[in-house]
Amino acid sequence: LGSLYDFLQYRSLEPESCLRMCLSVACGLVHLHTEIVSSQEKPAIAHRDLKSRNILVKRNGQCCIADLGKVCTEGKKLSIHPSCYINQLHLCFMHTLSSGLAVIHSQSHDYLDVGNNPRVGTKRYMAPEVLDETIRVNVFESYKQTDIWALGLVFWEITRRTIVN
Repeated sequence: LGSLYDFLQYRSLEPESCLRMCLSVACGLVHLHTEIVSSQEKPAIAHRDLKSRNILVKRNGQCCIADLGKVCTEGKKLSIHPSCYINQLHLCFMHTLSSGLAVIHSQSHDYLDVGNNPRVGTKRYMAPEVLDETIRVNVFESYKQTDIWALGLVFWEITRRTIVN
């Protein structure tokens, strides 16, 4: 159906739909933030540009986080949460992201790739510590926290289009 931003421009939501959309976005972000150590290894990833325009809405109302940049090399595929599949989309990761946005962290391999610039993304969705450049750039948890800030703003966008009573 397109981006969440476009979806919300012309639709209002029932409370149940609002909660379902918020839950699917939150589950997708948890999956990105979680490192999976198994035969289908997946590093933890911080998006750094989470916004309603970077979330796609499926026909069933579930949401999928998108625009992770060109994240491919070494033939390793990311395992995407089942609720986030769109046309069986698979993403890969590489050591240096060409987009410079996402942050990749592997605790099992003691690896952190923050790209070239710690201050990236869409200004409206940036956490205060990113804007004032006080973010702890060598701590992966800091980038996850900035994604949570943006998630709160996405939740606000969804709830402001929700009709109660």
